[in-house]
Amino acid sequence: MKGLTEHEIIRILTNQFSGKRGIPLGFDDDVSAIPLSSKTWIIVKTDMLVRSTDVPPGMTLQEAGRKAVVATVSDFAAKGVQPRALMVSLGLPAPATKTMVHTITRGLHLAAREYKCKVIGGDTNQADDLVIDIAGIGFASPKTIVRRNGARPGDIIAITGPFGKTSAGLRILLSKEKKDLSKYPSLVRAVRQPKARLTEGITLARSHAATSSIDSSDGLASSLLQIAQSSRVGIGLYEIPIAADVRTFAKEHRLSALELALYGGEEYELVVTIKPERFYDLKKRVPSLTKIGIVEKESFGVIARLDGKRIPIEHRGWEHFT
Repeated sequence: MKGLTEHEIIRILTNQFSGKRGIPLGFDDDVSAIPLSSKTWIIVKTDMLVRSTDVPPGMTLQEAGRKAVVATVSDFAAKGVQPRALMVSLGLPAPATKTMVHTITRGLHLAAREYKCKVIGGDTNQADDLVIDIAGIGFASPKTIVRRNGARPGDIIAITGPFGKTSAGLRILLSKEKKDLSKYPSLVRAVRQPKARLTEGITLARSHAATSSIDSSDGLASSLLQIAQSSRVGIGLYEIPIAADVRTFAKEHRLSALELALYGGEEYELVVTIKPERFYDLKKRVPSLTKIGIVEKESFGVIARLDGKRIPIEHRGWEHFT
């Protein structure tokens, strides 16, 4: 029997709970919020890492611990919120050795220190596979949070970095091709040592120039389509920045660099829409910001116009259960 996809599972869960009142951020945004007062919201987010699906060959347990934190922090980055505290739930396969626990803990500690937040508690349990679940907590003014549904026609679509590295790097790690492992260290590093764009996200939010934002953990194509659907707009792309090493790798292996850039995932870049009159001023403060398109009114989809071709962007990317 065919099982449900991740998005189908999420739809069932959100349909069950979305009718409840008092939820200031919708279930389809990057984080959730609890109003503390009219000026302050508690921001919460949880993200789960499972070894069999999220830890590729070659990634150490320390790197896995760090990645679990990065995934949660990246969602805070998309909203422009500094996480203050983390709670960690560990599911550990037996026998749980001292070396295993120390190694995972070292990764958690390094990431928490990197993003200026503290691990304040959590839970442990026995599990058939390694599970690291991170819950993040922060505080924010509701006026500064950048939602997914604020894009308006005329806004500029921008990203915080080139795409395709993790797609290519994952192929290298899965193939275990020694030549590629040494030839493309930046692609392997993108998978094993990802980075959340927290500083950039906070700068974008405080500028009040960003109208919508999402992190690209599900892939560039999926992220763009989620902004389009949430904001009820269309998006036109005229450029897709692809990392130079990705182009070389794709050419060598007869792959589409465009496919690697659009339909990968876990890159943790930010995909944002920005008021057009503020873009160049904001780029001075976030130098990696790159314009890739414009928000349009005509449709609710995403269309790329590249080299004279009109390419509809498909709704696919990283998704569990597929």
